[in-house]
Amino acid sequence: AKWKRYALKRYDFHEGRGLYTDMNAIRRDERLDNLHSIYVDQWDWEKVITRQDRNRAYLERTVRSIVEAVGYTQAKYPVLNAQMNREVTFVTSQELLDMYPDKTAKEREYLFAKEHGTIFVEKIGGVLSNGEPHDGRAPDYDDWELNGDIILYNSVLDSEFEISSMGIRVDEKSM
Repeated sequence: AKWKRYALKRYDFHEGRGLYTDMNAIRRDERLDNLHSIYVDQWDWEKVITRQDRNRAYLERTVRSIVEAVGYTQAKYPVLNAQMNREVTFVTSQELLDMYPDKTAKEREYLFAKEHGTIFVEKIGGVLSNGEPHDGRAPDYDDWELNGDIILYNSVLDSEFEISSMGIRVDEKSM
């Protein structure tokens, strides 16, 4: 993420413009299961936004746009038969903990995604009321108040799966 921010500055990208990358890698220590392999094809993007856009409403509009794009792609290519709900249910990591206090973070995501289909878990990285973070996030580029994961429920595998980890980057104030 840091090199992408540098590239945006160096190549004079302006508000609303950005770049995307396609990384192919071998992650030999990856947990192997129905959703994970040692080969990774990961797409990333970074966009210049204004200081006024550093807010939850902007983040949530962006999440809805991504879900809409995935839904459009799914409709155009029916072979991608993921059962995605285009209506996103937003929930913070603390709200998940409050709902399911005796469950792990992944179990909380699973239960909420199973109930709602397409979810966005917000505010990941900071310490919750149980003294633990929901999940790890780098404090030097992810603003823990303005980030999250888009998660879908897969009924075939009876599991949740993350399709995007995203957020608004830190600024001098949030740092």
